Amino acid sequence: MPEVRLHSLSKSFAGVDVIRNVSVDIADGEFCVLVGPSGSGKSTLLRLIAGLEEPTQGQIFMGERDVTHTPPKGRDIAMVFQSYALYPQLSVRDNMGFGLRLAGEATALIKQKVDAAADVLGLVPLLDRFPRQLSGGQRQRVAMGRAMVRAPSVFLFDEPLSNLDASLRSSVRAEIRAMHARSKTTSVYVTHDQVEAMTMGDRIVVLRNGAVEQTGTPHALYERPVNRFVAGFIGTPTMNQLEGALRVDADGRAHFSAQGHAVDLPLHLGTAESGPCTLGLRPEHCQLVDATAQPVPGHLALPCTIDSIEFTGADTFIKANTTIGEVTAKCGDRTSWKHADAAVLQVPLDRLYLFDRHDQRVDLSGQAQ
Repeated sequence: MPEVRLHSLSKSFAGVDVIRNVSVDIADGEFCVLVGPSGSGKSTLLRLIAGLEEPTQGQIFMGERDVTHTPPKGRDIAMVFQSYALYPQLSVRDNMGFGLRLAGEATALIKQKVDAAADVLGLVPLLDRFPRQLSGGQRQRVAMGRAMVRAPSVFLFDEPLSNLDASLRSSVRAEIRAMHARSKTTSVYVTHDQVEAMTMGDRIVVLRNGAVEQTGTPHALYERPVNRFVAGFIGTPTMNQLEGALRVDADGRAHFSAQGHAVDLPLHLGTAESGPCTLGLRPEHCQLVDATAQPVPGHLALPCTIDSIEFTGADTFIKANTTIGEVTAKCGDRTSWKHADAAVLQVPLDRLYLFDRHDQRVDLSGQAQ
């Protein structure tokens, strides 16, 4: 299967830049996820790869072939759409084999390929039904089967799970990953859901306003976001971001102030620049302890008051008011905290994030006192 390379790709509509100088290399056999908020350009980028749109500038390579101006049928791709795009008058079997019939494949070979894909996707009992007789999850599996039978060089997925309910999304997500594990086909998957991106992607490309913010493995994006946008977009629940100011004294010691209060950060930031900054705390790294508890070495400790408690089943989310802002902490399902309780919010120093006045992450590795 070929790699897909996007080189300095740009796309404008009526003078508006939708894709801006995007360069991404997708390795042979990789499952690459394009993720970003609405309007970030991810679907347009996928359409450029598919050949459904022509770039304003730049090149697209599949393997060694320059396919920048090659029509879709010459790119050896298969695309799975959000809308299923099934023919209502055709049975499941005929929908899955439609592309092969257009390509002139022999009837016996079409049946063999359709039966094999149907067996993998659990569609054998449904082959004689019509789309109107299927659930949303079943229709999406038929759309996947139609793509599978073609055995393309590249799979393209355009938000295929967005029309499904939560339970179906989880099962179909697993089916897509299992299909990729079997086929090892280079795949590009578009979603606005960062949970999908984190659970499915070998590598993730985060887009904003048509440009690439960061590319990396799910682990790298979570642990080492390059800027405040990526830090807030990757991770569930979202990162607490407290806006304030950083002051680094002559000895390199750091102090963070917000809402008229200041806290000492047990960090040595001799090279950091004083000025506006954002302190980032992930809810899963925040621990609430009794107000009388002794300080724990290697932790930032913030006195707080419990504001609200949200029980979701497996987890409980507690909003706590500190002197420098409101912070959400993710706790276990059982907690004895009540509204207005006094507590201390503790965060390990190696789990703190700082973003400078330009929203870029400050490297805190090895900076704890």
